[in-house]
Amino acid sequence: MGKVFLSITMSLDGFTAGQAITQENPLGLNGQLLHKWLFANKQKEDEEIASDMFKNCGAVILGSRTYITAIDGVWKSQSPFPVPALILSSKKMNVIKGFTVVNDGIKTALSQARSIAKKKDILVMGGASVAQQFLQADLLDEIHIHIAPILLGSGTRLFEKENNKINELTKIKVIETPGATHLFLKPGNR
Repeated sequence: MGKVFLSITMSLDGFTAGQAITQENPLGLNGQLLHKWLFANKQKEDEEIASDMFKNCGAVILGSRTYITAIDGVWKSQSPFPVPALILSSKKMNVIKGFTVVNDGIKTALSQARSIAKKKDILVMGGASVAQQFLQADLLDEIHIHIAPILLGSGTRLFEKENNKINELTKIKVIETPGATHLFLKPGNR
């Protein structure tokens, strides 16, 4: 069985998106600055990190807000993922090819993702709410946080909720590039 890992970018002050998230501005005010490492100022190391996310990936899990705000604009009505993606939602949704909606929570989504991925890895991504749920349920084997050198000041925090499950993280590696400091961590109980 592959690993379940979270990969998410946040600002130095802990935000994964700015205020005022809309379909036109899916990362909120100044949120696009978070991903300069991935798009505008991409270095060789950044490309390798982005590529490695999908090297052994068999499925992706994301939140409905990420899907709704990104699908028409940023993703141009097509899946950006080379593998099937599961959307966590409390509501029924119509989605495009490549996506499946899961209404029964993160454990059901993870079970379905494992079925799809077989022995490959499962990527958990945006948004912060999905990340918090997986952290709280102690379902992550690894946590990859890409810290952008910006201060958003407000928005959506990654570590907003108290989490008593993971108290200590073990550093796997740290990669520094001009656009981000990439932290690769394991929960202490893994």
